[in-house]
Amino acid sequence: MSGELAVIAGSSVAGAISAALLDRASKAKKPKPEKRTAGDAKAELASLTFEKGLAAEALTRVYEAAQDGKIDRLERDRLLVKYKNELDTLNERIALLKPVAEYADLTEMRSNLASLLENRISALDLKLAEISKAGNAPIVVEKVQVMPVPEKVRDDSDKKQFKAEEKSVEQLQKEIMQALTRLEQVEIDKD
Repeated sequence: MSGELAVIAGSSVAGAISAALLDRASKAKKPKPEKRTAGDAKAELASLTFEKGLAAEALTRVYEAAQDGKIDRLERDRLLVKYKNELDTLNERIALLKPVAEYADLTEMRSNLASLLENRISALDLKLAEISKAGNAPIVVEKVQVMPVPEKVRDDSDKKQFKAEEKSVEQLQKEIMQALTRLEQVEIDKD
């Protein structure tokens, strides 16, 4: 019986040493980032996230097995090191891929927003062309006598006009940002 315990203890120690050596070897050789397409990055990110969940579940089961007395302390430590290293590796790979996938999503949203704006402007242009061709356009042309405006008043009115245009540009920016936020929410809700 003591021989069996010695074999079990020796295997556990050998397993812990192997896990430590593999950990050092994996940290020494970090993979270089590869060029990926957006679709590949999203698919790999989903796969890595799934694997991360599995590794986390394995850690939980190791703790449960140790509490139930199904595995001894050495085996628990060996398995914890193994799954912790796997989890760290997965987190590193996810951190590398996440910006690539986010960039692809943002590029797609930008493209969709640009298309939406172009379509809307085209529709407005068509409607304006139809109205002017039909002769229903309320075009009022009056002769207005222009009186010279003092320079100080002209400068003040130019400043006011500039400020008004600036406010309308800011308002347009706010509306675009709100639309982008809603698009992001739709994308998040889809996930």
